Amino acid sequence: VLDYDTARSTDLVTTLDAYFAQGASLTRTRTLLHVHVNTVVQRLERIGRLLGPDWNEPPRTLEIQLALRLHRLTQGL
Repeated sequence: VLDYDTARSTDLVTTLDAYFAQGASLTRTRTLLHVHVNTVVQRLERIGRLLGPDWNEPPRTLEIQLALRLHRLTQGL
């Protein structure tokens, strides 16, 4: 997802981070990102194609959330 964002100047990582931060609520994610709910849905579908069909299952979401946090920490250094 990071490589995809870099190559295409997209906001998938930001969307994914917001989605998890908002408890997987499309409405709250949309509000936080100031985009239409369909935009959030489209981005999450793209994320699903990149990460695989199980990306939104509990064990996998924990891995992804930890990776996002580690990424934020390393970017802050």
